[in-house]
Amino acid sequence: MKIKSHSRKHDTTPQLTPIAQVLQAVLLLSVALAASPARAEDEDPAAEAQAAASSGREEDEQQGTAGLATMLPTLTVNASADSAPDGTAASGYRVKSASVAGFSEQDILDTPFSVKVLSADLMKNHNVKTLSDLDKLDASVTSSIANPGWYSSPSIRGFTLDNTVNFRYNGQMMVNMQATGMENKERIEVLKGLSSMQTGFAGPGGLINYVTKRPTAAPLTEINYYVNEFDNTRGHVDISRRTNDGRFGLRINAATEEERSYVRSVDGERRFFALAADALLTPDTILEFDVEYERREQNGQPFLEPEADGELPSAFDPRTFLGQSWARYPTEYTMVSGKLKHFINDDWSFTLDGNWSKLRREQNMVWAHWGIQENGDSETYLYYSPDQEANPINARLTINGRFDTGPFNHELAFGGMMHRLKQRWGDGYFDFLGNSNIYNPVSIADPSPDAPDARLARRVEEDGVFLHDVISFGESWKLHWGGRYSMRTERSYDTTTGHRTNEYKDYVFTPSYALVYKPQSNVSLYVSYIEGLEQGGTAPADAVNHNEQLSPLISEQWEAGLKVEFARGLNFDVSLFRIEKPFEFTNADGYYVKDGERRHEGLELSLTGKASPEWTIFASAMFLDAELMDASEDIDGNRPSDTPAKRFSAITEYSPLWLNGWTFTGSWTHNGARHVTEYNNSESAPSYDVFGLGARYETKIGPAHTTVRLNLDNVFDKNYWSSVESANLVAGAPRTASASLSVRF
Repeated sequence: MKIKSHSRKHDTTPQLTPIAQVLQAVLLLSVALAASPARAEDEDPAAEAQAAASSGREEDEQQGTAGLATMLPTLTVNASADSAPDGTAASGYRVKSASVAGFSEQDILDTPFSVKVLSADLMKNHNVKTLSDLDKLDASVTSSIANPGWYSSPSIRGFTLDNTVNFRYNGQMMVNMQATGMENKERIEVLKGLSSMQTGFAGPGGLINYVTKRPTAAPLTEINYYVNEFDNTRGHVDISRRTNDGRFGLRINAATEEERSYVRSVDGERRFFALAADALLTPDTILEFDVEYERREQNGQPFLEPEADGELPSAFDPRTFLGQSWARYPTEYTMVSGKLKHFINDDWSFTLDGNWSKLRREQNMVWAHWGIQENGDSETYLYYSPDQEANPINARLTINGRFDTGPFNHELAFGGMMHRLKQRWGDGYFDFLGNSNIYNPVSIADPSPDAPDARLARRVEEDGVFLHDVISFGESWKLHWGGRYSMRTERSYDTTTGHRTNEYKDYVFTPSYALVYKPQSNVSLYVSYIEGLEQGGTAPADAVNHNEQLSPLISEQWEAGLKVEFARGLNFDVSLFRIEKPFEFTNADGYYVKDGERRHEGLELSLTGKASPEWTIFASAMFLDAELMDASEDIDGNRPSDTPAKRFSAITEYSPLWLNGWTFTGSWTHNGARHVTEYNNSESAPSYDVFGLGARYETKIGPAHTTVRLNLDNVFDKNYWSSVESANLVAGAPRTASASLSVRF
């Protein structure tokens, strides 16, 4: 089934200004609220939800109903950070537990890995729309290949993530070849570093896990509206209801967006719908279900490449559109996810979870390729491949238990997983379109090419078994040990003939060890060692050994860290890491080989939470030494592309006690210089600093908890290259003003 691309027809209807659109939204919401029945003034829905959640947590410990009693964010912005719900502004955006680093929800303080959790409130208040915006929330996460109209694929600790294995949806694999809506996401969990214990085959950078919003304990209706100075508008509604006995809950998130990029002529439409349901089938059995659908169509800004002499283009205006209006990128994505958890007794439980998803897209890419001249002259090429599909299926059984052996307490997790992936695409159409200039682009007629139909191109089958044991001895020590045995088969097919061109099978065991010491309840120190594996590369078409599948890449990571939870409401984390990954490249003889390694050594610092009742800080830093070791002479000692030596990100909020309801925000992101390619370290994108300012006001109008936000990103209108990974240059966004309105009742 084809995804039809519809070129936008120019509307001659007068367009409302952004301010008028906000006023219109306020008027419509006021009318809706006036028509709804008012709640008695002495009934605070947030307080009711908090009470219900507290009661639910007590019952959870006995009956395992975790997740059925989700707290609503409180309105009070000056509440105690310790008593405020996790992830809210009142808590300083602190989140105490995560599921991404293990096989169940774990206290981050006890986790021997570096984990960062980004809550829905944090992302909403600081205008995080896509994964490319995460670089302003954590210094170890960098934007990579995130041009307007395309999808985001970030890097962690200098390693680009694999779009088929390094992303998770409620803990299970998902493909990341489309823009994923944030409207139904409760939080994004980021695991930094190797993750083979949880995932099997995956790149060494880390994991990004989307955790969806669950039905709330109390009724919730929230309406959100967003607009920016480029006339990008987004409307979103979030509705949650639960039966009177609390056994069944439902939550719906729906959004519509008219996308208008800062790049002139880059526009499109996005439609989003998500449903989450849960049911307490028995006092000991919980069922959770999610379905998500998103359709998006937008034309895109092509990637730039360095000039023919290796220099980066100068004085490039990021608002200049280099593409063609007819070259659009429609995507359609469906996800179905479920989880069944049963508590056998107080100590043992099992969880069966899985998902099915399908991505359909039409890749219609135009770009300036193969050497931009000093005056901006360039050659324009088109790649067209319709009806591409990616269809993964995942299932996992996990058994969790607790028991004692003499003086030792064990927390055991073991089980098995299954992953299947089919990808379809055609040979595609690739051709030269004409000459253009990046400073004075030329419109080129649509060639309306014919491309071969999509056929099965890749099939992956992976099975694994795992065991992880946490042994507690004494009051302060925990030993983590375990491993995963993975069995993987991958087949490639000629999309013209349908014949199999390559088949690869392997069986690999990867161990994991860690030691955690807690000298007191709010402090932990840890050391850890883990091995990771990922699929070896396939020799490119221009290599002598083209289509040869290389063996799996086994990476190693050593890490040591300190985590402190201060009583006032601050978290401080520091970690030292070293990651070694085999390096693949085409050598001087034309063979695609595995030779040498990439070695990334770094220091990470993080400070998050409430510095005082009025001040919030969410800051991090990464210092990275990345180098190619023991490789061929022409690249040995070079630094990999897009790996800055230092990155800083900081967000601060000031909520003055004397100005009730108001919060003033500021942000700063620093990115060090980055080499454009590891093959030639003579050219680098310069370092840059980007600043942001904002304010929000929270109040209650009748039954409606109302929040108005104003943000100004890139205050000084800095021109910079946001990504240079593999010589694909992406210009950063210019100064952008935006406003949003949230009404909850």
